[in-house]
Amino acid sequence: MASSNSASSIKTRFVCISDTHSRYEFSLPDGDILLHGGMCKKLLLVWDGANYLLLNIGDFSLTGLESEVVKFLNWLKSLTKYRLKVVIAGNHDLTLQPDFYKIWWQRWHRAKEDTQSIQNMWNNPELKTKYGIIYLQDQEFIDEQTGFKFYGSPWQPEFHNWAFNLPHNSEQLEAVWSKIPLNTDILLTHGPPSNILDRTFTNESAGCEVLTKRLKLVKPKLHVFGHIHEAYGNCESNGTIYVNACTCNLRYKPVQPPIVIELENPNQIVSC
Repeated sequence: MASSNSASSIKTRFVCISDTHSRYEFSLPDGDILLHGGMCKKLLLVWDGANYLLLNIGDFSLTGLESEVVKFLNWLKSLTKYRLKVVIAGNHDLTLQPDFYKIWWQRWHRAKEDTQSIQNMWNNPELKTKYGIIYLQDQEFIDEQTGFKFYGSPWQPEFHNWAFNLPHNSEQLEAVWSKIPLNTDILLTHGPPSNILDRTFTNESAGCEVLTKRLKLVKPKLHVFGHIHEAYGNCESNGTIYVNACTCNLRYKPVQPPIVIELENPNQIVSC
């Protein structure tokens, strides 16, 4: 009797959120990996057949106060049903760009925040080893269990002079996006690419043209972002699934539910 090998299809279920802005009055499905695309803004959950992942796509805070960061980290630590919680910053997370905050802090705060203290919170190795919290700032991360390769970056084209803003179509943006590895599976950026889920309420395209050019080379399986609250939703184009995961609407109410995406794991189990 001949034997045959077959690869079983194991999927990861990503539940996406972003732009939570210190608002946590919403429900999250069970999962393994949480993706949050800009501190306290949005979450992305991922199911790998046994667990979920949570992705945070930025703007977890309103203005980057230390008290907001503590609240956010305590919230992430409490989400024990997720194996991983992957987080990037957004334009509202001011204190995570110390050079910007040093110049502009009085625009938002009566007293200057201690940016080093806040940086130390995020650099604490226990976040990863004890709580499964992964903070990415122009960095990549490989999940050995699933094989997915993640890359996260907080930058966006200039938009009302907030944190992590760079001039439109600039060499700085070219340099930032050139760092995205070509083998990236899951891309987390705070802002959208141009003309993909990036329209403001005035019908302005707020996405990044330079990022769009890079995406044509990288071709990730999934690109999760936030930033533009009113462009919430998801679509697929040229083999990439795009998700604007903004949890808060234009009135900063957390009423836009997590978006769930399932992908087959790069690591497959072979059975005989």
